[in-house]
Amino acid sequence: MTMRKRSIRSHTGEGRSGAVRPLLALGTVALCAALALGGLSGDQLLAFGQRMALLSVGIMQPEGGAEALNGRLDRSPAANEGGDGGSEPIKGSDAAGPTLPYEPGSGNQEGPDQAADAPAEIPPEAGDGGKITETQLTLGSTFVQGVAIKNASSAAINIAEQLKIAPDLGLTDTAEPQVLIVHTHTTEAYMAYDAGYYNADDPSRTQDNTRNVVAVGEAIAAQLRAAGIGVIHDTTVHDSPKYTGAYDRSAATIQKNLDEYPTIKVVLDIHRDAINQSATNKLKPTTVINGRKAAQMMIIASANDSAAQPHPNWQENMRLALRLQSALHTQYEGIVRPLYVVNSRYNQHLTNGSLLVEMGAEGNTVEEACYSGQILGKTLAQVLNSLKGE
Repeated sequence: MTMRKRSIRSHTGEGRSGAVRPLLALGTVALCAALALGGLSGDQLLAFGQRMALLSVGIMQPEGGAEALNGRLDRSPAANEGGDGGSEPIKGSDAAGPTLPYEPGSGNQEGPDQAADAPAEIPPEAGDGGKITETQLTLGSTFVQGVAIKNASSAAINIAEQLKIAPDLGLTDTAEPQVLIVHTHTTEAYMAYDAGYYNADDPSRTQDNTRNVVAVGEAIAAQLRAAGIGVIHDTTVHDSPKYTGAYDRSAATIQKNLDEYPTIKVVLDIHRDAINQSATNKLKPTTVINGRKAAQMMIIASANDSAAQPHPNWQENMRLALRLQSALHTQYEGIVRPLYVVNSRYNQHLTNGSLLVEMGAEGNTVEEACYSGQILGKTLAQVLNSLKGE
């Protein structure tokens, strides 16, 4: 089922939303109170409340409302989204994981694809989880040189004109690191198996780096190194044990690496999305590339410079995002969702080459996400090598 079908159902319910909203709100409050008396923890109540919010949005809001709310719940950036006085003080490495040792690029043109893993053992459906619906999210019908944009910002983007201008990154031929990979929400996890359902004990977050976005980050890094581009992959945990303030903490991690390695020009913040058809049905954005399932990815670029969130060079980030989006769509049709342009900075003001990329969603397997990581790494290496000396 596509996202468009879901939006049609949302619009048909608008006429009864006025009656449903108060009943749903009263029911939710009463049920939360009962659960609290029953001994549920604060975190459990918060998770329940979030799911009820998503369900209510799916019933009552116009197209995209549930997806937008779900994204906010999943990302929950600090107030200023980037180390400028968010709701939590900046902390360096209280929950730090090991930064993988720096390895200079080997100079090959392209690294080999990692072989597909043997199919994971599939547990029986326990009946306490929900369904996973596989779908391919399309780019729509409006393209400019292979680029489609979902513009949620206040800026007007002339794609054709921006593609003519090389981003000012300052890349050179050097063995020093020029790319930094971080994870603001380091514990975002993937499914271990592909069965069309999930069980309640399948974690949506984990510090097992073979099951979360760190594995995807390393797949990207391996391809960049193979193409001769030096990479730092910082695996510091920013979202556990405390989730609020994760963007402040990742900003501190980024700045620490920029101070230590001033040759870094590009920063990738690798996430995984969460897209729900309902409270018990997770969408799994997937395409097939060279006969293998790959998780669809979404590049997010900031397009706003304001007094509250200064970002005077946002067009440089945008130019890199446009080139990467165009190259991915041209070489691997179906791998990218529309380029999502937003007002929020997500720490992209720290370098001209900073981007946030959502690699798949909660319903994708870690193997699908890592395969897409290989594709992203290969394509980004081509784009960056073409910009050296510009």
